[in-house]
Amino acid sequence: MDDGDHWEARARELAGRFAMRAARHDREGSFPFENFAELHEAGFLGLCVPARFGGAEATLTTFLRTQEALAAGDGSTALALNMHQLRFGPERESPTYPEHWFAELCRGAVEHGWLANTAATEEGLGSPAGGGTPATRATRTAEGWELDGRKTFTTMAPLLKYFIVMAQIPADDGGPPRLANFVVYRDDPGVAIEETWDSLGMRATGSHDLVLEAACIPADRFLNERRAGGPDARGAAGLAWFALGVAATTIGVATAARDYAVAFARERTPNDARTIREYPGVRTRIARIDLLLQRSRALVYDAARAWETQDPRGMPPLNRAAVAKVETLNACIEAVDLAMRVVGGVSLQRQRPIERYYRDVRAALHNPPLEDRALEMLARAALDEPVEPPRGVE
Repeated sequence: MDDGDHWEARARELAGRFAMRAARHDREGSFPFENFAELHEAGFLGLCVPARFGGAEATLTTFLRTQEALAAGDGSTALALNMHQLRFGPERESPTYPEHWFAELCRGAVEHGWLANTAATEEGLGSPAGGGTPATRATRTAEGWELDGRKTFTTMAPLLKYFIVMAQIPADDGGPPRLANFVVYRDDPGVAIEETWDSLGMRATGSHDLVLEAACIPADRFLNERRAGGPDARGAAGLAWFALGVAATTIGVATAARDYAVAFARERTPNDARTIREYPGVRTRIARIDLLLQRSRALVYDAARAWETQDPRGMPPLNRAAVAKVETLNACIEAVDLAMRVVGGVSLQRQRPIERYYRDVRAALHNPPLEDRALEMLARAALDEPVEPPRGVE
């Protein structure tokens, strides 16, 4: 097997164990610490880490294949892991962190299983991709920096070692504040986790609030800065990996729903002693689900191949990633809805995993790129950017 096959096989093995715990963690809203211990033991926390730091340096395609496989077992674990992997895949393509900090994050993940994620989103701000300025402030002190603010959607908060915190800092020229990123440790003074995560779907991601009250950190925790509203320094790499990562995760959740519905249809025997797989409506719905999932995979892995090769033909690779994310999310929601119809009224029962898939499959609608922004990106490419005019027939 090539490396991709190897990692996918390991992911499927882990997914089987994760699936046995998923219902409990979903019901309790608890964080799956044991899943992440197994991910570390199996080498997944270093999957996207560069080889020079001991990681597997997996390609984007291999990363997506493992995300899809893991999500079929537990969507929450896969989505949370996605956020950790995004600290490494895009960063190795478009470096933005000082080399010594990237080395620490990488070695921490590989050697100790330390998790890293950004803490950028705030109540009222939404996604920083929208161009807003966070309320969290960083003030220079004699020893370094003091941070004050509250961050929401801090995925993996119960286990994170590194919080990459976005805050506003005063501009040296007295102009509008700039945006900066800092490394914060969970045991820094003034750092607290408030357990606020009680969501409809992906209930076991531990996406609690990070509270910073006069949190003091040394000067060397500063990573980078940019103007407010300016693009992320990682640029297209960050968007491509993020969009396709959540798309692959969503396919995994929808695939689990599909498999449950297929097994149910093969076994369910109503009063007339015929399994429901013989019903024309059931057969049509199952076929439609497979069509939707196959189309989604084609879009996601086409976009990954185009990104990896920077294929100049046809739609630009980044636009393909946006298309894949939007189309996959909508297709997977439809697929799980159809699976619920196959299973019928009992699909609403909490003891059946398909009820969890129904909730989890919707979560990535709220991850970037949001549909409206993705469509505007496509419209801008078609209508606003300079293009070579069509030439007449020679």
